[in-house]
Amino acid sequence: MLQLENMHCGYGQMKAVQGLDLIAEPKKITALLGANGAGKSSTMMCIAGHVELQGGTIQYQGIDIARQTPIQRVTAGIGIVPEGRRLFADLTVQENLIMGGYCRSKKKTGPNMERVYEIFPRIKDRRGQRAGALSGGEQQMVAIGRALMSEPELLLVDELSLGLMPKAIDICYQALNELKEQGLAIVLVEQSTQRALEVANMITVLESGRIVWAGSAEESRNSMDVIDACLGLKSSD
Repeated sequence: MLQLENMHCGYGQMKAVQGLDLIAEPKKITALLGANGAGKSSTMMCIAGHVELQGGTIQYQGIDIARQTPIQRVTAGIGIVPEGRRLFADLTVQENLIMGGYCRSKKKTGPNMERVYEIFPRIKDRRGQRAGALSGGEQQMVAIGRALMSEPELLLVDELSLGLMPKAIDICYQALNELKEQGLAIVLVEQSTQRALEVANMITVLESGRIVWAGSAEESRNSMDVIDACLGLKSSD
């Protein structure tokens, strides 16, 4: 579904990511871990077309998408749940969802919205409320739902659990598992290593924009000391 080869990206002269290789496959979750400033969000925004690709390739479904605009990538099937959710605070929940489906036929709006409400019944009850008045967890559900309105086959989820209460995190992770089983390829950026390891099939750890560890979830269980050291969670002595 997605293949990054020797990807470099950044902002002008500043390189945020250097030499990243990453693969995302249908029915699998690829977790991207790292401390603040490791290059995780820059990677996600580069895949989505919002950060400059400075080297290497981004292939989606076997096609090089480096020259495609963000809108073209969404239309092709790449959806993103950005860090901080970035909802339209003054619009209602339902209006935010409608905005997410702008690149699809209006005939799809109703069925796609019902799909979102099936996954997140809580926001169906709040569909007429302003998004800015919701709790952080509810806003994250709306952000995921907004991305789903574009009918993605690849879903990029940036900092899923950041600032959320445990119950809301559980609901969001349950949704990711459901979406994975439905066939989506998911790239997940997460600071909670434990949460990521519970759902991910593949793990990539970044430090200062470079890969310091990569492998399967099973392999990660035998390398937790190394991964924790890379993330600064414990001494590497």
